[in-house]
Amino acid sequence: MNRMDKKTSILSVYLSSSGKQVPYPSFYISQFHSLIHQNLKDIEQKEWQSDSARIEEYLHESINKSSARSLVFFTAGKDLWQVLDFEFYLPPLVKTSSQPYLKPIEDAVKKYSKYLVLLVDRKKARLFTVNLGKIEEEKLVFDGEVPQNVKAKKIDWGRDDKIFRHIEDHLHRHLQTIAKKTFDFFMGKDIHFLIIGGHAEMIPKIKKHLPYPLNQMILGQFITELNIPLNDVLLHSKRVASKVDEKLAKLL
Repeated sequence: MNRMDKKTSILSVYLSSSGKQVPYPSFYISQFHSLIHQNLKDIEQKEWQSDSARIEEYLHESINKSSARSLVFFTAGKDLWQVLDFEFYLPPLVKTSSQPYLKPIEDAVKKYSKYLVLLVDRKKARLFTVNLGKIEEEKLVFDGEVPQNVKAKKIDWGRDDKIFRHIEDHLHRHLQTIAKKTFDFFMGKDIHFLIIGGHAEMIPKIKKHLPYPLNQMILGQFITELNIPLNDVLLHSKRVASKVDEKLAKLL
């Protein structure tokens, strides 16, 4: 390969963590070195030396340790520099060609599914769709607060039962509203499955209120507070979704 050939070629690099390894820069750099030595001849390694150094610099300084499961680089000197990250696994590889090598991404897009996340507590609900690791749409549903504790006078026999029914009626209407808003949000979207999160006591209750087909699409759940940063909630949902996607992929 001469210098002119290199300028008309593109180096495509895929680096991935299986989920068991911690995706620190040192992990990806070690994987990158191994792939370079396995797939490029010595003379090719020298030709792509500056591009390789740029990839290593990115891994040292810019990697998102908390979310990226797969990193993809397309580079060709000054002519091209593109970095992509994905929540799902892509087979590690190094390849040179006249165009960016996109087949692994195209295959994964067909395999991995867009999903809906519903978070619920006694005050509100948060809805968002996730596609290829990114939040596409988000909605907040605020329906007031369902009362939890009301002091009863000891002399009012049977008042505790009335208070309990009062609270449950409030909760029932709250969950009905959330279920309707969730269905409206879901309609017209290419959603493949649903993940529910929130307080432990609320998850089985909202499941009972969701209409068809949402009640048949629930494939995962997790416990969380709703008032934490959305990115933290997204990371929780990704961990659940990666397990769901792996199960679905085995069925295809």
